[in-house]
Amino acid sequence: MSGIQKEYGPRGLQILGAAFNDGAQQLVAGFIEQFKPNFPVGYCSRLDVSDYLRNPPTKRSYVPIFVFIDRKQVIREQHSGEEPFFTDEDKNVRAVLDKLLKEPAPVKKAAKKAA
Repeated sequence: MSGIQKEYGPRGLQILGAAFNDGAQQLVAGFIEQFKPNFPVGYCSRLDVSDYLRNPPTKRSYVPIFVFIDRKQVIREQHSGEEPFFTDEDKNVRAVLDKLLKEPAPVKKAAKKAA
């Protein structure tokens, strides 16, 4: 993912990593030390991940989970580790990113000046 971040970052990509396994809070520092990712990595609870992804509590999560969020902060795609998406991960990630990054960025509205 560091290579993808380096290549696509100038076009607007921001990868975020979140560990949610048992003991994630203690394990993240070691992950960062070992792999030296060029994107932010943090941790959160499994429940928070399920809530964010709107997965029912009974749905098993297979890692990795890739969530693609567009420039309007809308989840456009998500893929879990057991899916065929991961049989050619690099090609599939690039296809999704190329599609999303071709879309225009939302226009920011100018703030109203106080009278």
